[in-house]
Amino acid sequence: MLAEDFSLPKQTHEIFAVMARGNFISSNGSRDGMNRLYDVINNPDNFDRLQAYFNVIRYNIERGNNFFYFSKLHEPNSDLEKKLERFERYIDIIDLFASMDNKITIGSRFRPGEIAEECNANVRLKQKLQKIPLYRSETLHNKVREICELMSRDSYLELEDEKTESYKVLDSYTYLLDVVNAVAIYEDTGNTDNAQGLIYN
Repeated sequence: MLAEDFSLPKQTHEIFAVMARGNFISSNGSRDGMNRLYDVINNPDNFDRLQAYFNVIRYNIERGNNFFYFSKLHEPNSDLEKKLERFERYIDIIDLFASMDNKITIGSRFRPGEIAEECNANVRLKQKLQKIPLYRSETLHNKVREICELMSRDSYLELEDEKTESYKVLDSYTYLLDVVNAVAIYEDTGNTDNAQGLIYN
């Protein structure tokens, strides 16, 4: 079947380009027209057509709380295990964000320097930041910058202002919280049973 047979919206290619990379389309995203793409998918007529079309190429549109993402149809458990391992790096990051005085939640705006300053003034937070794996920055500020850059690449944060280094937490952060909780359960049990029924992009 051809794309024309599905009467697809003109933004279909743009939507595929974002979600096929494993990224999210959040309703509160503003860069690159993310909120506009969200509205396109959220239209019931568009959603049904897009779902039918992407199913043909073995992708499924998943709906979260104000965000969309792709899952793959008939994905083997071995691939799920690899994705669970990838999310392990976020466990300590989520713990740090949840432990701050001004907890970082959906829609929060912050600068890396603000987090670094709070960690520098709080020994417990400083220890949490220092133990986060995969980062070897010499200063706390640069370490937080690297964390923010990682989370932006994975589409959980959005850089709103490059000059002031101001970030916004996107709706897709909910997905990250849910998966990190699932990873913690997965690690406790040491098997893949808890991964069944969960879809990881």
